[in-house]
Amino acid sequence: MRVGIDYLPAVTHWPGVGRYARELVRALAPLRERPELALLDLGGEPRTIGEPWLGIEGHGRVTRVSRRTPRRAVNALHRVFGRGADRVLGGVDLFHRILPHYPPVSDAPQTMAVGELPPEGSEAEAELARVLGTLAGVLVASRFGADELVRRFDLPRERVHLVSLGCDHWRRELPEPPPRSGEPTLLVLGAVRPDRHHVTILAAFEELLAKREAARLVIVGGGTRTDRERFSSKLRFSPAHQAVEWIDEPDERALPRLVAEAWVLVHLSQGELTAVTPLEAFSFGTAVVTNPGGPFEEALGDEARTFDTGRGGRPDPSRLAEEIRAALATATDPDAHGRRVRVAEPFSWTASARRTVDAWSRVLA
Repeated sequence: MRVGIDYLPAVTHWPGVGRYARELVRALAPLRERPELALLDLGGEPRTIGEPWLGIEGHGRVTRVSRRTPRRAVNALHRVFGRGADRVLGGVDLFHRILPHYPPVSDAPQTMAVGELPPEGSEAEAELARVLGTLAGVLVASRFGADELVRRFDLPRERVHLVSLGCDHWRRELPEPPPRSGEPTLLVLGAVRPDRHHVTILAAFEELLAKREAARLVIVGGGTRTDRERFSSKLRFSPAHQAVEWIDEPDERALPRLVAEAWVLVHLSQGELTAVTPLEAFSFGTAVVTNPGGPFEEALGDEARTFDTGRGGRPDPSRLAEEIRAALATATDPDAHGRRVRVAEPFSWTASARRTVDAWSRVLA
């Protein structure tokens, strides 16, 4: 079996889908029983990420084709001559997409992992439905996610394959985590946008800061210009603004230490189909507050505190402050620390790679 993989995000984009592509291939490369890998980074973007972050040097049966051809030219080549990514790679049995719409593929059956869903009834949901309809298989990292894909997109259950994602990449980069600082610090990871409830988190932090129960709030993530301006305005007039650090252009290489030193990760998100971000925190023993149910409860069990943001109305910051307060109480407890680390341990990229190979084999069968 020869599998083509869109490798462009792996070498151009640090977080999100870039990390997924990078870590999946890194884990696939040393497996004894795996398909031949044909990696394609085709596009005009600067390649800002190389070894040792890729971790693929010295492994056999890995072919990499890298061409700095603008995307519009790649699309035109496919449109006029039918030369898609699979043909550029010299033919593959299956092509694994990272992005829904790029690169174009000519003939090979395709798979893609789905980690987040757009709002129901949105144009983005309709567009995703069109893409999913072209795939031979869809990979998802939670049973909740599999159920949602079947329900919302009417996909046949046999086309949805349950795999997993790893959370051990930051422990590889920071094998000996530093001790937590003396200041109770809250951490928020991810783009600033309404469905992540940064304003509610800020209001809860204001309450905790006023009672000296938390000392710092670190927010890591950018966002659209509109969302950034709205949150910036809230932050500017917040009584807690001097205790808030907003890193809107994060350096991915600094994230492991930020997560390891934080007392609590606050991660509120309703569209995610994987608990990878809270699991990354658990890998360092960091306490977590997140949404109830869904992929978070499935992966984290009872070890995370939960706060229901609901689907309408305004979440109560005081109620969120209560959950953060409870999480802070366990932040430096060695027993709670150990339980969280043990929850994260099974979620390795090696396990993810093996399950992905199994899914590809089922698709081709």
